[in-house]
Amino acid sequence: MLSKSSVILFCIFMLFCSSAYAATFKGRVIDADTKGPIEGAVVVAQWVEERATIAGPSTRPKDVKETLTDKNGEWVINGPKGRRGGDITAIFTFITGFYYTRPPEIIIFKPGYCSWPNGFGIDACKGKIKRKGNEKTAEGETVELPKLTNREDRLRSQSISLAGGEGALEKQRELIRLINEERRSLGLQEIYK
Repeated sequence: MLSKSSVILFCIFMLFCSSAYAATFKGRVIDADTKGPIEGAVVVAQWVEERATIAGPSTRPKDVKETLTDKNGEWVINGPKGRRGGDITAIFTFITGFYYTRPPEIIIFKPGYCSWPNGFGIDACKGKIKRKGNEKTAEGETVELPKLTNREDRLRSQSISLAGGEGALEKQRELIRLINEERRSLGLQEIYK
């Protein structure tokens, strides 16, 4: 006969397994001024696994996928649903050593526009990009990207972090292509090959 603690641990384990179920993430990217769709923006979704340790959370890359927006500014990426952590999650992962998958982190980039979410740190983008949150972006909220009108702001918009992990660069070919395209148009050397 199973003890109560075994049943509880089994139920919690099943909850963690449910975070691996596939989900469809989608959204739309538009120009903040014209409200017209932005075609050809790259959307990157990165999944990270996490577990609690005595020194704090330990994370590792799980997967990364990218796509381009279509003529309507729409995008779709399929991947694990992920789950938000909490006290119970931290205790469970600390005791068992299991990792859980967090919801995807989204990056949106188009040359000549503020990038999502890095644009929040650029003066020309502040107040123009609406903070809806990463989860809202992945759940279909429309993201409005303001156009960058001068070289200095376009240079600041280059501070995009690529997703890490084994094989991640190969999975971000469109992001790398667009970053290099923007750098060439600014008279800069390509940084990613």
